[in-house]
Amino acid sequence: MVDSILTFDIGTSACKVCLWDARGTLLASSEEAYPTHHPQPDWAEQDPEDWWRGSVAAAGRCLVGQDPRRIAVLGLSSQREGVVPIGRDGRPLARCIIWMDRRCQDQAARLAQEFGSSFLHHHTGLSPDPNYTACKLLWIREHQPDLIDGAATFLQPRDYVYYRLTGELVTDYTLASRTMMLDLRRHAWWPDIFRRIGVRQEQFPLIFRSTDAPHRLSAPAAPALGLPAGIPVSLGAGDRPCEAVGIGLSGQRMIDSVGTASNICMAVDQLPDDLGRVPCSVHATPGRWLLELGITTSGSLMRWFRELLDLSPEEMTTLEQEAAKSPRGGRNLLVFPCFMGARSVRWDADARGVILGLSLGHTRGDVARAMMEGVGYETRSCLEGLRAIGIEPGEVVAMGGGARSDLWIRIKADILALPVLRPRYTETASMGAALLAARSVDMIDDLDATARQWNPIQETVAPDPEAARFYQGRWALYEDVYGALQPLFPRLHAP
Repeated sequence: MVDSILTFDIGTSACKVCLWDARGTLLASSEEAYPTHHPQPDWAEQDPEDWWRGSVAAAGRCLVGQDPRRIAVLGLSSQREGVVPIGRDGRPLARCIIWMDRRCQDQAARLAQEFGSSFLHHHTGLSPDPNYTACKLLWIREHQPDLIDGAATFLQPRDYVYYRLTGELVTDYTLASRTMMLDLRRHAWWPDIFRRIGVRQEQFPLIFRSTDAPHRLSAPAAPALGLPAGIPVSLGAGDRPCEAVGIGLSGQRMIDSVGTASNICMAVDQLPDDLGRVPCSVHATPGRWLLELGITTSGSLMRWFRELLDLSPEEMTTLEQEAAKSPRGGRNLLVFPCFMGARSVRWDADARGVILGLSLGHTRGDVARAMMEGVGYETRSCLEGLRAIGIEPGEVVAMGGGARSDLWIRIKADILALPVLRPRYTETASMGAALLAARSVDMIDDLDATARQWNPIQETVAPDPEAARFYQGRWALYEDVYGALQPLFPRLHAP
């Protein structure tokens, strides 16, 4: 019987491989971590071969005791916006400049000036920011032109792993629409930006839908994974669209996904004429778009603080217990959590983290709570960005690693003044990849209905009215603090 699905999620910190049955039950999973290199401040790079090695290692452990002949299809999910130049011999010419890298602030600013930020946002769904592939490519053009001229193609992380699995160079609309090089309304590459950057359209892969499986597992790749060659390989999507698919996101539900970064998003069936300051991209579900806002450092901020304290990963629980003992407001501490720049409604690449109000009497639990609250305040600012364009969230689904924290869910419910829901599976990028893969080979028909069956809501945390009133005042102070510091941030970077 051929009835299971194997998924690969190429995250920022690790590759996660999961095996699912035809009813959406997780049969086995394994992760393999890989490093992020920071050769200079604000730079962030990964070795594409580490993604492949991680995929192979995690798949090997995941499939122990399983029958690989039962796998009907492979599915993929990954981080987005990074860029890998691939040479004519099919090998990477350099490390991937990943999404969190901020080196191309000048390039983003120049593209904004030349094209107009509003025009770019309306045309591509994205406002110029170092996150996006176009800005990274312009930096490479100006600083490492040989990489541009010598590249046969440019791939994002999922595309590279798909290439290693199948030998084929392809992408999907969810990743293409995060490059700032896709015409959002025409669903086609935009020639003007190609000419400005100095790249050719033939250097970019063909675009397929996320529900397509255009190629199969190749004979060279199959032995490395311990799988039979010829298994269909679904395109899948970027990690955030996969998360949305994994809970059947629709209506007034908003996702708050906390991993290395945070993503706040809603799915819409009609593209708004006015996007305000909200990024928009093509959704993995055909006929929909995702309104996405983000916080670059959220889970990574908590990890940074834990490591700064020289605590082990297992001791994060201890740190959260100490944070839970700190009162609301962390005894008058306030944290601005944008340690690697502010995204979404602010679009302030110069912004940096702030811990305001420290005294000798504060504890590490106070600081940890204030960091959790700071991420909550920035999430509230994202929610207000949606409201500004007429989109009104009614409830929040907690996703990602941050959804495991009862304290953080409680804080978010109170700051947002909305119920926060926790589904059966909170790490749903892999589930979304499984659903898209199942759809690509006609194992299922309706993505939304199947997602609700596979991943029902298990818990709802309602906001506490008294806490919500307290946090309303603190959020207003938080916005005032940013307004006061915004003119000063650029001076931190001045020579």
